[in-house]
Amino acid sequence: MADFTTYANGDVIANSGGSNAAGLPAVTVYENTYDVARGTVTAADVCTEFLKIPAGSMVLGAQIRVDVAEAGVSVAVGDATAPDGYVAAQTLAVAGRFQGAGAYVDTAGAMPTPTYYADDTFLQFTVSGADLTVGQFTVSVAVANMG
Repeated sequence: MADFTTYANGDVIANSGGSNAAGLPAVTVYENTYDVARGTVTAADVCTEFLKIPAGSMVLGAQIRVDVAEAGVSVAVGDATAPDGYVAAQTLAVAGRFQGAGAYVDTAGAMPTPTYYADDTFLQFTVSGADLTVGQFTVSVAVANMG
């Protein structure tokens, strides 16, 4: 039985297997906090430029953290194509971290469908119910840079 560690051209066999970690897309978490102290948002308002996703990126998932609760107010988070694509009508009545079942999330709300953005894209949020006057929330988005 022969024991060999290199290919015929001299390349080390062990170097051709294992992880490709250096070549994997870098995953970054982007987040932005809406601070009502800087401006009130009325029901049905849309903030169309809330969180910028760079061109050549894939959104892997998103969640909302309610930092300051406000009863009667809900927030949806998405993009121009699906305004509730990542978080669908999350109530701000209770502080905590939530993942909403939006259009880009499966019916169980557990596994998001990765969304590729070829161009710079802004995620947006839409307020429903009452006016947002005291609530504060943070949206976090896991993004893989594919470019």
